[in-house]
Amino acid sequence: MMSNKQHYALVIGINDYPLSGLEPLKGPVNDANDFYSWLCNPEGGNLPTKNIRRIVSSDYPAHTACPTPNQVEALFEPFISDYYDGKKEGERLYIFAAGHGFGDPNDMGKTALYAANVKNMFPWHIAVTEYAEWLRRHAVFNEIVLIMDCCRTINVPHQIREPQYVTLQGNVNADKVKYFYAFAVGSGRKARERLFEDGKNAGIFTKVLLDALRNARPVQGVVTGQALKNHIHNSISRFAGDHEAEPPEIRLDSNQDISFFKRKSAGTVPVMVNIQSYSDTDMLILYDGLSQKIRQEAATASVMTLDLEPGIYKVKIGNTGREKLFEVPNNEQITV
Repeated sequence: MMSNKQHYALVIGINDYPLSGLEPLKGPVNDANDFYSWLCNPEGGNLPTKNIRRIVSSDYPAHTACPTPNQVEALFEPFISDYYDGKKEGERLYIFAAGHGFGDPNDMGKTALYAANVKNMFPWHIAVTEYAEWLRRHAVFNEIVLIMDCCRTINVPHQIREPQYVTLQGNVNADKVKYFYAFAVGSGRKARERLFEDGKNAGIFTKVLLDALRNARPVQGVVTGQALKNHIHNSISRFAGDHEAEPPEIRLDSNQDISFFKRKSAGTVPVMVNIQSYSDTDMLILYDGLSQKIRQEAATASVMTLDLEPGIYKVKIGNTGREKLFEVPNNEQITV
């Protein structure tokens, strides 16, 4: 299986905050390492390891109060530098952050991760949502997946600072950037971790998220952001154990949802699509019986196989005007 060479990831996990009164955590480093393992797995994210930048507090000697904001923010800088140099970075960026976090008192949408060197009077932090929004606003990637397993409680003196980069006018394609922003809890709420049956402490949200990535039910063979969201909301109580199950907050645009990967649905029928006058620039678009677009991908060959559940469909080839209405399972081979 070819790796996703145009997918990149930043992974952050901080357990210890020795200069503050914040209680040490047991789960974030495990969460970061578990998500890293999923990213590397050919059956998971399938990213080349060179495309993943990971920083966790266990990388540093105990009581050194690392990583600091500068050390974490350095992970983002190559992407931002490439943008200034006019380079298109890649297709998808994953950002995973776990540790102590907080929300902004003036903006419910913002969430930051405390850095390991945070002090009571010096709330050093990484403005994770603002970095994601900078990258989205400038269309550095076509898709951004943000995952934050941290508290979003409000501490009024602690306000989230904007990234200290020049903000340009913004990219005209910014509104086309697909996004999936997943937070362990809603604004003002506390995230939870616990000891799981495998003997490891982990964030409840990270556990249910990874379960969704592995087991969410595909729709017409595709696992979308909405499918992950549905699985997470339906499963959170099962993973919470004795803790109260706080509902996560997950933001996405249903009109341009991310297709995370293909996964064969139960009870599907393989349908062969023969593309007449095939060109490697052709785009195959599939609609359901209600004329809702459910799939779009580059036509990689003159004959493509789609695994479809029973129902009425229409397949269309880009802007060629060629389209075909058909029914599954009555038509297992069509020409368009």
